[in-house]
Amino acid sequence: MPFYNSYPGFLYRQFLVCPSKAPSTTSLRGKAGIVTGSNTGLGYEASAQLLGLGLSHLILAVRSIFKGEAARKSLLASLPASAKPPVVEVWELDLGSYASILAFVERLKKSEIQVDFALLNAGVANFKFTINQPTSHESSIQINWLSTALLTLLLLPVLDQQAANNLTRARPVISIVGSETAAWAKFAEAQVSTKQGIPLIDVLDDKANFDMGDRYYTSKLLYQLFFLELFRNRSSAQRSSGAILNLVNPGFCYGSELHRTAEGAFGKVLGGMKRVIGRSVSMGARTLVHSSVLAGEPSNGKYLSDNKQAPFAGYGDSDSGRITQAQVWKETISELGSVVDMDKLLSQI
Repeated sequence: MPFYNSYPGFLYRQFLVCPSKAPSTTSLRGKAGIVTGSNTGLGYEASAQLLGLGLSHLILAVRSIFKGEAARKSLLASLPASAKPPVVEVWELDLGSYASILAFVERLKKSEIQVDFALLNAGVANFKFTINQPTSHESSIQINWLSTALLTLLLLPVLDQQAANNLTRARPVISIVGSETAAWAKFAEAQVSTKQGIPLIDVLDDKANFDMGDRYYTSKLLYQLFFLELFRNRSSAQRSSGAILNLVNPGFCYGSELHRTAEGAFGKVLGGMKRVIGRSVSMGARTLVHSSVLAGEPSNGKYLSDNKQAPFAGYGDSDSGRITQAQVWKETISELGSVVDMDKLLSQI
């Protein structure tokens, strides 16, 4: 494991590396973007920073319209009174529901909004085994891997087409919030799947295989493996002229509410660690702003951390890892093929 992905590397960055703010000359006037999970934490703070740079149109994609409206009012109230108010909309998006994801993307298509970036920030960190009722999959696996994969796949052809129709504009960006913890995942479920010859998703859905300390890491690794295969499966034409895809790590942040399900003594210890080691959400959000509107074409297919390109978790660097990476792709496509015409969708990307 390279130093960057190690625990010492993590601590070095947390204490000694400060991601820079967007240059003061940055202007997002005339641009439009989407931020998921934007009513709180990193998503809210990234939205505030993007609006502060003059973003003209922002879609807050949230599970709760009520909370989204409260965030919308707060964001608009924080802008200078002299500034021309941007258009800030609240759209429902529940990553626990495939139907909600499909409806969100269909609404985007019908709106004909020219999207300059989509920041896929929504995620969960569960410390108890929880089933996502609409799909019957474990919740963190559902949200952080499968549903985020579906949203990515559905947004790609939409933004690819917009890129083809607007050659004078910068290529749109889909930036997905990942985590350095992907490199720390034990991912024992992969070995169980191989030894027992059963699908990886089934292993992950079995409560007996749930490791509270490892599940979030694993969920982030699973999406990272999907991301690598997705980019590899992109046509050369879309890679060079379609939407830009990147994965971004904001670091360990306090105030993000990611670990809000942690309870009791464990929750208190984790909260204390976040205050000692964690970055502010304001600092962490700088990396999301960078990946969405500043990193540009050099970030295509890359993993970003602290506003720079960084090494992926490295899981697929071994023969067994490459086999598992291919399996993750195959199972993602199979699972999502039950809700979309996957052959048609893949032919478009």
